[in-house]
Amino acid sequence: MIEAYDKFELPCAVLIIEDDPDDAFLLKRALNSAGEARGLTLTIKHSRDGLDGMGSVALSDLRSHLPDVIIVDLNMPVMDGGRFLRLLRSEMELGEIPTAVLTTSTETPVHEAALQAGANAVFAKPNTQAELVVIAHRILDMA
Repeated sequence: MIEAYDKFELPCAVLIIEDDPDDAFLLKRALNSAGEARGLTLTIKHSRDGLDGMGSVALSDLRSHLPDVIIVDLNMPVMDGGRFLRLLRSEMELGEIPTAVLTTSTETPVHEAALQAGANAVFAKPNTQAELVVIAHRILDMA
């Protein structure tokens, strides 16, 4: 009986905050590929902007099942990724949730600002799906 319990694995909960539906789709596909390679069951939720993401995190907090990792874009309408990260870390006091920024910018000051806002890691959006799968593995390492 204990052996069966040892094999029970909770799904890894991932929240993607991304306004571009194509980028969100490609990231979900890369995460599922990386998760499958690791034998992980992923539960992936998607929010369209930082405000929607805040609502998703708050609801998850009420249900006592916060995401294991949050992936956020920086440039979004309504609430951008930097503001989301600052609110997550200061107002919601959820510093323990690993966060990764996936951005089109390759500029060092943009990456440094994301880290200062509370990101644990920053990745430039790659040009190929294979490169995105590599990033997905690195993000899942954080969970």
